[in-house]
Amino acid sequence: MKDFKKKHILIVDDNPFSRTLLKSLIESEGFSVTEARNGKEAIECLTDSAFQLIFTDLLMPGMDGFETIRRIRQMQVTTPIIISSSMSSREDRQRCFEAGGNDFLPKPVDIVKVKSLIKKYESELSESARFLPAVEMTGKSAETARKAEFSEYHILFVEEDDEKSGQYIHFLQNAGFPATRVSNGEQAWELFSEHRYRFRIIISNIFTSGIDGLGILARIKRDYPDVLVFIYAQERDPDTFQLAVQLGADGVLTQAEFEKTILELIEAAIYRITQKGSRIQTASTAIQVRKAQQEMIRYGCPEPCDCIDIAYSPLTDAGGDFACCRRFNLSGRCGILLGDVAGHNVTSSYISAVSLGILTSNWDKNQNPLKLLKIINAELNKTHYDRYHLCATSLLWDRRRQNIKIATAGMPGALLVNRVETHGCASLQPDFSDLKGGGMCLGLLKEDHLFESQEIKLENDTYLFLYSDGICRKHIAEELSQGNTDLRKGIRGVCREVLDRILEKHGQDDDMILIALKPPVSRFFTVPRRDRENAEATPCGCRPNAGATPCGCPSFKRKGESLHYEFLSDYGEADKACRWAAEQCIDRKLPAGNDPCFIFLALREALINAVKHGNQFDPEAFVDLSLFFAPDELRIYVSDAGSGFDISDSIKKMEEINVMRSGGRGLPVMHSLADILEVSGGTVSLIFREKVRG
Repeated sequence: MKDFKKKHILIVDDNPFSRTLLKSLIESEGFSVTEARNGKEAIECLTDSAFQLIFTDLLMPGMDGFETIRRIRQMQVTTPIIISSSMSSREDRQRCFEAGGNDFLPKPVDIVKVKSLIKKYESELSESARFLPAVEMTGKSAETARKAEFSEYHILFVEEDDEKSGQYIHFLQNAGFPATRVSNGEQAWELFSEHRYRFRIIISNIFTSGIDGLGILARIKRDYPDVLVFIYAQERDPDTFQLAVQLGADGVLTQAEFEKTILELIEAAIYRITQKGSRIQTASTAIQVRKAQQEMIRYGCPEPCDCIDIAYSPLTDAGGDFACCRRFNLSGRCGILLGDVAGHNVTSSYISAVSLGILTSNWDKNQNPLKLLKIINAELNKTHYDRYHLCATSLLWDRRRQNIKIATAGMPGALLVNRVETHGCASLQPDFSDLKGGGMCLGLLKEDHLFESQEIKLENDTYLFLYSDGICRKHIAEELSQGNTDLRKGIRGVCREVLDRILEKHGQDDDMILIALKPPVSRFFTVPRRDRENAEATPCGCRPNAGATPCGCPSFKRKGESLHYEFLSDYGEADKACRWAAEQCIDRKLPAGNDPCFIFLALREALINAVKHGNQFDPEAFVDLSLFFAPDELRIYVSDAGSGFDISDSIKKMEEINVMRSGGRGLPVMHSLADILEVSGGTVSLIFREKVRG
């Protein structure tokens, strides 16, 4: 073990020549030197030794310099860190400081510069290290020291449940925190206002009566930004947690994580406020950024999707890129947004979180890609973070009709790739088609008319690739042209394969996101209105278009029949669709005990709802009607281009409904007539089951 009273400096570098050179310079200044070949060895050294100064390289195998610095700061080590590297661009230096570094020493090292840095930090620090090793702080001594530190931070705890609050208060008090509990947000705000200098930490359940947890968070951070606020909930909800981060929460967690994580989050936040004004990036923010970053690349559907694939490779823990998709209705209407924020730091991730918050609150009601970009641009302009502008691609995909509307703002566009069969093997045509990109970045200027938009058809053998600025279009084309990716096996994993090969060959200097779209295998057969009268039924009852391949609907899997009908928004067309559904039911056995009149009454209300409220009489917007017949069940799906309904807000009291009144009854009638009524985005599902007679 080292002598703690002697001055020590740690050198972290995988190059032995660089270590030897720097060691000789440092020892000439009267210091003792410990060498580490990589980040892992550096962490091990810091567990049983104290150092007055740390020099580290950036490019090292395994744990690189950025990650090493972050790990050191998470250990609560405040020892100054000097980065010595040939990566000396302005961006690289900024990333070093944001990771937790204090100074930069370019390679090859300058002797005068090394000596001046040593003297600078020798004069600023006492000879005793700022960090006591874990072996010296164990058992009761470490626990006593921590409790003494925590005793200065009085917690205001907000929780309605007596049993839960008792458990958490006991846990926090055992850790050394004085804590006061209130039952709801209004009591918390009132008590805090009366004793504003008493409470330094607030921990609140996100769901409380009166003022909820987010309301407390917004009020506190607006007027008292130095007060630490932590939010927890029963389950992790990405959109709500993103909003909490956006509002400035010092920590967000679930109840299951509480006793495992809260002390770590509080310690990191305390470390941040004690380092106020320093270049050191806060450990608490880094923790939250990593958690938030995991939620920024996600699918919109819980089940595996055979039409959309996403792969992501971050450059750092704190980056600005994100991508997400959303299903608007069950007939295959989806939205995708790809975003790339300038910079690679915590603020970049903050802007990503803000953008996602804007997106999730506006997406359903503004499915038009160009309109959505304009809304995000207007909101980002309010943040005044023009240095962290957002490049984005917004896409609306009507999969059933193979139609895509796409808008770009500062993004490179997209790549269309055709798959062809050559001697029984799947290959790609060498001449790829590009979709135009460009446009003005979001949040950079007030003008929102400088975006690019277009509309395309995605045919059955065509793939669409979207990519962030960190990926070169040429590299994607090269990898696909080489035939290493078998597109016959489906789309899942395609992006990961391509991205991994690009990384292996060309490295990485930015966050990288690759998205692929592929038309689905049709689960229903769309029959144009003019062909419906003459179309012959398949063995399962579906009526395919002329020249269609054998039926591919899920009837054989579920032992039932699937039929599909579509029409443009019009009341007259809705009546035709209802009559078509009645005709299909004539030769099929409906679930026993159900009155056909009531079934079609509920269906007609659903269709009228779709035309009037969902599509708002848009003559170019489709309504999709799908029927699924099972031996003891009839499922009816009605999908439109709207944002959906809130069942609880739309259903009136049953005694107030007159089911025989014509029109205007909507969801209440559907609810009263169907065995099950479900709403998923723009799709209303009516489920009728066999009635058991007593």
